[in-house]
Parts: sequence; structure tokens; C-alpha cells
Amino acid sequence: MILNKSSKRPKVMIFYDSFCPLCSKSMGVLEKIDRRHKFQFESIRDSMILEQYNINKEEAEKRMHTLQLKDRKMETGISSILRIIKQIPLFWVLVPFIQLSIWAGAGPIIYDWLAQRRTILPIGGCKGDSCSIPKQKSR
Repeated sequence: MILNKSSKRPKVMIFYDSFCPLCSKSMGVLEKIDRRHKFQFESIRDSMILEQYNINKEEAEKRMHTLQLKDRKMETGISSILRIIKQIPLFWVLVPFIQLSIWAGAGPIIYDWLAQRRTILPIGGCKGDSCSIPKQKSR
């Protein structure tokens, strides 16, 4: 089978929060299973990237963003998740469930609820494969 040059180009840019251990780990998994190189990963913590793609920092901190490179369509939150899983045949079984959750209105609510509860650790807060979370003072 001969691959044309365009098949090696990314189709979707994923803008993720590199201060979020879960987000970074998820992007690492995606990168490993992305054998067709459909994704390009960019950290929202790079202000030059945000400026280049006209992404609002506060919005990017709330919801993951994806940019479909073919038509320059920007998506956020649960729609970004849908965009990503549509690119990976292994995850196609999830497409109807995610799409149904979006149509029903529950998908965005669940996505936002989970996103608001994620842990954020600034660079330098982790050593090796583990991150320590400072204990909160009791009141």
C-alpha cells in the first residue's frame, strides 16, 4: 500500500492543558495510538500558541480545544472529545454515545463538571512520574 504525503499530515490540532496531569497523560496515550499521525498536540500554557490560533486563555483553561485543520473549524469541550474519537477507529464505538449525550444536553454538562474538578500542577510541581499535592490547612 502506498501512502500519499497528505496522509502523514495532522488532521486535528489538540490544545490541552499541560499543567493537568490527567490531560498530559491522556495526550501521551493518544500520541502512542495515533499511528497515522492525525494529531498535533499543543499546550495552552504556551502564550504564543494561544495568540497564533486566537484562543482565549480563560476559555482554554476551562475546556480543551481542537482545530480541524481541513476547514479551520475550532471546537471545544465535549465536541473536541467527539472530534478526537472520530479520528481513531478503535474508539468509533463511542461516537454514537458521545453524539447522543451532546444532543441530549448532558455531554457538555458532564464535560464541564469533570473539567472543573481536574488537578492543575504548574511546571516544576512534579518530579519523575509522581506529583505531590500540597496539603491544605484545616480551618
